[in-house]
Amino acid sequence: MRALASVLCLALSLVSTQAADKDALTQKAGGSYVVGISPFLDSSAKDPVYRGLVRLIVEDLPLNTKLEVYDAFNLKSITRLSIPDAKVFNSPKTRANQFASSVGEIRAFLAVGHPKPGGVKAGFDGAIRLPQFCDFLDQDRPAPDREAELPLLLIGSPLYQDAREPGFSMLEGYFPSDGHLHASREESVFGFNPGEGSPQRLLVYWTYFGDPWMSELHREKVTRFWTLYLERRGGRLASFSADLATSLGALASLAPGASAASKGWAADPLQARPEMVRASRSVQQVDWLTGDALPEITPPPPSRLVGPLKIGIRWKITPPPPSRLVGPLKIGIRWKENIDLDLYATPHPGAETLFFQHMRSPEGYYYKDHRSSPGREYEFIEFESPVDVREVKAFVNFYRGSCPGGPRGEVRIEFLNRIYRGAFEIDSSEGNEGRSGRSQARFWTAIPIQEILRINETAPQAAR
Repeated sequence: MRALASVLCLALSLVSTQAADKDALTQKAGGSYVVGISPFLDSSAKDPVYRGLVRLIVEDLPLNTKLEVYDAFNLKSITRLSIPDAKVFNSPKTRANQFASSVGEIRAFLAVGHPKPGGVKAGFDGAIRLPQFCDFLDQDRPAPDREAELPLLLIGSPLYQDAREPGFSMLEGYFPSDGHLHASREESVFGFNPGEGSPQRLLVYWTYFGDPWMSELHREKVTRFWTLYLERRGGRLASFSADLATSLGALASLAPGASAASKGWAADPLQARPEMVRASRSVQQVDWLTGDALPEITPPPPSRLVGPLKIGIRWKITPPPPSRLVGPLKIGIRWKENIDLDLYATPHPGAETLFFQHMRSPEGYYYKDHRSSPGREYEFIEFESPVDVREVKAFVNFYRGSCPGGPRGEVRIEFLNRIYRGAFEIDSSEGNEGRSGRSQARFWTAIPIQEILRINETAPQAAR
């Protein structure tokens, strides 16, 4: 009785601002609606979500409607209800009485503190597994329903995260390349397998809370990807907003939203490889690698200069060898040709190797620029935890493309606040798509880190 009373009170409060003589809802065509909720919403978001869904049920949905509410991460049903095509259900009070049980199930779901994968410190705030949820809806719904668009309200983070597939995480500024849109499901969680049947045509209204973005570029790239991804599945991203009321209003009016083409977005057919790309950081943070000139070093004092006075000299002295051999390190490559090169680096024997398919490790991360046009390509690996430079191993692979004479490029290493530079070259004029082994040696080259840092192994060991 308490649950029914609370639902009734909330239903009446939601319509208290309407005219007193309004006893019927606007007549609309019925149909099916789906709501997918993250089980990991912040506590501050749960009450607005609960109130918004109650309003949707008792006020906004038309007659002759089916509503299904799911946990969009764990792929479980929360509740289902059907609003009959009967005038009595134009009344919010009638709906509140009839659907008190369903509203109670939604409230119970939101009230529970669902355990996050990997524990509380593992993130997953608002996480939704959209590809798996779309597959789940395809399997869970009858085939005839697929001919019509299915309105889907998503409530949760737009940043994909799954502990079982951490390599596809969109946290920390990452987003999928267009190669995922051309990939199979075996290659990518965002991929597609032709011939598996027509997917449900989803009209998606996505709402999230807070500011999950690393930058405005990150927001743009994720929005673009989900727009193209849903259209690849035959649907559309109709609304994408951090405001719940905006998303609910768009859902209630079945706003069609803008297509990818209207925004000038199309999947790049040349991006064939599925990889996670990191939205560019600030220029200052990568200037050590992208700058055309290395920082100049202050010249020695006049007392140490011998010989005639020279005017107009710009000092570009090669930095001395490091004073110690352990510390954080960045290593990057850049090249001019319109080809695909990949950097690999391992901090010490037995550690995880960082590269485009394994972008984070306990010691650091891999970064590939996405803004550069051909002629200014670069990528780097940063070991944020101190490493011993004598143990670090790094390689460059010619992954794809054609380059007569073989690729040539520059290596830059930042260590102990100094920037060192070197060169690399690969003998092959064609890429080998990352294959390794003795027969593939000509597609790879090792980066001589100690040589670039000018470490003389025969000299006394530098102090740690």
